[in-house]
Order: sequence, then C-alpha cells, then structure tokens
Amino acid sequence: MPLQFNIPQQPGAFYNNPLSGNDLHSKELVESTEMIHMEKAGMLFQNWCFEGFRLANNTLNQEQPTTYGIKNDIDAVKLYFNRKGHSTINYQQLSKNFSLRGGQHNMLYTAELDSRMSHIDNQSNMFSLQITRACFLDLIGEGNIRLDGFTDQVVNGSAALFSNEWLPMNVGIERCIDDMLHCRFTGDMKKLYLRSKAIELFLLFVQATAAKKDGKDGFVTNSADRDKLHFVRDYLVEHYAQPLSLSGLSKLSGLNEFKLKKGFRELFNSSVMDFLISYRLEQARELLRNTTKNISEVAYETGYSSPSYFSKAFKKKYGASPKN
Repeated sequence: MPLQFNIPQQPGAFYNNPLSGNDLHSKELVESTEMIHMEKAGMLFQNWCFEGFRLANNTLNQEQPTTYGIKNDIDAVKLYFNRKGHSTINYQQLSKNFSLRGGQHNMLYTAELDSRMSHIDNQSNMFSLQITRACFLDLIGEGNIRLDGFTDQVVNGSAALFSNEWLPMNVGIERCIDDMLHCRFTGDMKKLYLRSKAIELFLLFVQATAAKKDGKDGFVTNSADRDKLHFVRDYLVEHYAQPLSLSGLSKLSGLNEFKLKKGFRELFNSSVMDFLISYRLEQARELLRNTTKNISEVAYETGYSSPSYFSKAFKKKYGASPKN
C-alpha cells in the first residue's frame, strides 16, 4: 500500500498509486501523470522518482469543499509546499491539525503517514519533496546541516515535525519548484536536472527556515495580522494583472502601509511590489513557453503597460530578452 486516497467513512480507496520502494531507489527516472476524479472535484497528480527522491505535484479544482484521506508507507522525510489554496490537514501520527494558506511550507518525518486533507478554495496546488531516510541523513552529513532535534528523531525512526507552525515560502523556493515542473530535459539529463533541483529546494528550505527557527524577526505577532498578510499574498496572485498599489492593498487588507510593508517582508522574504513583479514575470514566462501569444499580448495580459517596459523587466530577471 505505497499510496492510497480514500473518502472518510466510506469503505475502500478511490485511488491507489503503484509507487513502490523500488521506484524511489531507481537509477532511472520513474514518472507518472494521472487525473483523479472525485465528486465535484478533479486532481491532476504527477510523480517523479529516482535515487532516493520523490517529487509530487497535485493541482485540484473543485466546485465545493472536498475532504479525503491519504495513506502511505513511504519511509521518508517529507517537505510540503502549499503553493495555492486554503486547506486544513490532520496528521494522525503526529496528532496535529493545521490550517494552511497559499505560500506556506513545512517538513515532517514518518515511516507511515495517515492524513486527512480538506480543500476550502476552488483551486489548490501542493508540491512535495520526499527524501528517503538514508538519503536525507547522507545530505545532512554531507552539508553539515543542523536541524535541532529533528535529525535525531529521524535517526531514531520517530515521527517528527520540523515546525509547529507552517512557515512562509519565498520567491526563490517558488522559482525552484517552477523550474522542476517545466523541465525541458529528457531521460538521464532530466533525472540529473531534477536531482540537482531537489537538493537545491531542500537547501532553500533550510536557509529560509533558519531565521525563523532561531527566533529572528518578530514584527508579526498575532494571527489576525498574519491572516491579513496571507490575504494580501493571495490577492496579488489572483489579481496580478490588474493595477495594484500599496495604498489600495492597505485599504483592502485593513493594515496600515507600514505594517503591510514590514509584515509582508517578514513573512514572505520579499517586498510587496517585488513579489508582484516576480509573479507577473513568472506567469509571462509560462505564457511565452506554452502559448503562441506574442510579446505584446503577453505583456498586456500580465499587467504591463508597454511591451518595451516588460522586455526590460524580463531581461533584468532572467538575463535574456523574451522570445515568442
């Protein structure tokens, strides 16, 4: 029973993934893409496995809130990146319940995992990086990385949670995930690329969470302000192509501009406007890659007032001019 999806209080599973331990240790890249159908919901589920790593990406669209259980017996450290959507999740082995917003991540270890996920928003996207226990301990040793008591629990085979709060993702993490999802290599070169990016993502997680775990930063001190700042991030993602200003976002969120600017940087390691610009350019890059739209069409569609200004911003971010 490597990976199973089920509906609580209903017998049997509605989805079984054929993933095996052999796949996780495969010298060759093992890939799968499936569409999982639920009542009034559909999930695109993608997996990549190789040499002790598993990457998984699921994108859900629903007409009403959906709840399902997930069971697996994959003995691995699991890093979860909730990229989009408001969800709640319960981890039975850890006796923990969380309410997640887009742009949050965490890490846990269990030899087996029994969880329940409830999606609230109409669209959700979760990316995960799973590393077998042996591979994780090799990475920790090779990089001389310290993770407080988390590593000790992994060594002992005890269920462990890295942080009691899901922590904010930054633009670098988002970009790394995007790079993996849009890898253009094939075969052995793709496996090599994904392996290097998987290690990079793990290191970005360690770097991003170090300051929080050390107790640095402390401007955002209450859950109400934190929720308002997550609302701003979600609003930027949903309305990125519209004209947006700090004053307008301040009024929408109920935060004064000082708290908005300082709090947003603390939670998301980016200024509000830098986050917006980066997100616009990421969307523009995807349109140029995956559609036949020309540069002018992409510029206007992603919120730029002129193609020339868009081209300058694109070259500054990616080091090359946009191409159709």
